[in-house]
Amino acid sequence: MTEYVEHRWINPKTMEKRAYQEAIAKRALDGNMLVVLPTGMGKTPLAALVAAYRLEQDMHKKIMFMAPTKPLVNQHKKSFERFLKIGPDEIKVITGKIKPAERGELYKKADIVISTPQTIRNDLKKGVLNLKEYSLLIVDEAHRAVKNYAYTYVAKKYMQQSEKPLILALTASPGGHRYRIEQVKKALFIKNVEVRTKDDEDVTPYIKTIKTEWVEVELTKPMQSIKKYLESIKDEKLKMLMKWSIIRSSRITKSQLIELQKKLARSKSGSSFAAMSLIAEIVKVDHAIMLLETQCLYSVKRYMDKIVNEGVKGNTKAATRLIENRNFQSAARLLKELIEEGEEHPKMVKLREIVEKEFERNENARLIIFTQFRDTVDKIIAELKKVKGCKPVALIGQAGSRGLDQKEQVRLINEYDMGFYNCLVCTSIGEEGLHLGSATTAVFYEPVPSAIRTVQRRGRVGREQMGRIYIFITKNTRDEAYYWSAHHKEKKMKKILYSMKEKTLKDFS
Repeated sequence: MTEYVEHRWINPKTMEKRAYQEAIAKRALDGNMLVVLPTGMGKTPLAALVAAYRLEQDMHKKIMFMAPTKPLVNQHKKSFERFLKIGPDEIKVITGKIKPAERGELYKKADIVISTPQTIRNDLKKGVLNLKEYSLLIVDEAHRAVKNYAYTYVAKKYMQQSEKPLILALTASPGGHRYRIEQVKKALFIKNVEVRTKDDEDVTPYIKTIKTEWVEVELTKPMQSIKKYLESIKDEKLKMLMKWSIIRSSRITKSQLIELQKKLARSKSGSSFAAMSLIAEIVKVDHAIMLLETQCLYSVKRYMDKIVNEGVKGNTKAATRLIENRNFQSAARLLKELIEEGEEHPKMVKLREIVEKEFERNENARLIIFTQFRDTVDKIIAELKKVKGCKPVALIGQAGSRGLDQKEQVRLINEYDMGFYNCLVCTSIGEEGLHLGSATTAVFYEPVPSAIRTVQRRGRVGREQMGRIYIFITKNTRDEAYYWSAHHKEKKMKKILYSMKEKTLKDFS
């Protein structure tokens, strides 16, 4: 039998009673706290509980809840309205679309403000808002609080202006390096750290079983030939850079090449410009190889067509030289032939098989598919429309001419939850924070090297029922390296966080 939290600021039978949430919420009152909880383990109910405790201490003070995107802001508003005994007129969503003068009035009337940090930062700078009356600042997706992100400015102003400041910072994954976690702590003036993983005794009873399957595929022989053509171009250009003593080894990453390009740009010599152009060729070819290894032929074709278009127009010397390169021409020709013959990446073939199997197993299945690139999203949507019972829809970010604004993103998520669609195909926009309680299955079309993003992807399923995750890996490609990179970073992150928790407990006792 389910037990519910009983508190004069919490609506009856809305919040499941969980010992770890209550323990963390009570400790949160003792100082600014970073809470690391697995996705789906109730960060929003925890925030509502701390808000209830804070209102009990002083009901005349206000609460600020910040989240990085408008869909998340709207989601948190619904949750707070459900949990807290506060009327909808007292909980206000404030965004940049509201005129500054009107925002100023809303801040005065609201007891709880839910907003994006950019809006709050802008209003603090313009004097539209003062945080003197706020006794709690809740920071969702707190791992973003680094460098110049708006969270850091707002936290600083809050600590300066508030009469009774308290910060509750929430995340599922603050990062795989100690320095990154320390950055977040410093930016948000964190005193205490609370960590729970799915293996902790007080969390285990609430964890839904998630079965993970690794789906390994191999590049076809023709695809391997395309890869060899492209790699020969890359190797040739790297050897030239080594000959010019620009680099010492051909084992150099894309990020290192881009940093080198910036360094060369500052020197502004003739030889530097020639080296920068060579690096531009290498980066373009490497991107094409990455798409070939991890994405789909459609994505590779779209990208190589873009290079050809740039080269024909003479937009860049790098593109012009590439389209004149015999190996590039051979790769483009073979790619065109494969597409005309109806060939695709073996991942795409496997994806269709798995989706068909999921809907045969459960006609009410809800899928979420993650991939890095919009062109791959387009191809996946086109393929899955052919699968019986599958109603796919794309969830992508705002950037670019094909982007979805945040209002459209909210609408699509709601329609997915209501069942108008049963397969959400998304880029990174679908990874962070969104509550997709109905999702039964997640597919990682490719692994990502980030521990933060891996944890967030995984957290989209198994929230309200058993879940299944498929991770696609192309053998002998960067897919394997990315998978193991994220795996080791996540292990390291947990170890660091537990050491921080032990340290703050000692300080506290």
